[in-house]
Amino acid sequence: MNRLLWYNIFMTWDYDTSEYQKQAKADPKWHLERLINYGLGEEKINKEILEKYLNGLNIPDEKRAFLELLLWNKKF
Repeated sequence: MNRLLWYNIFMTWDYDTSEYQKQAKADPKWHLERLINYGLGEEKINKEILEKYLNGLNIPDEKRAFLELLLWNKKF
């Protein structure tokens, strides 16, 4: 159960809140990677931005396959 809770917590331990927000606005690809890899919290991913950057994101293959299934019904 602890592992499930871990993935749902928004991880920003390496940035203070104001610096994180600046970086997120400046680099949407970086922000998407953090959301996907460390959890969304209350935030939702914008579908158009995800479609634009998905192929270039540094995320695990199983997460990429799941997102491709959701976006394009692409079977893995």
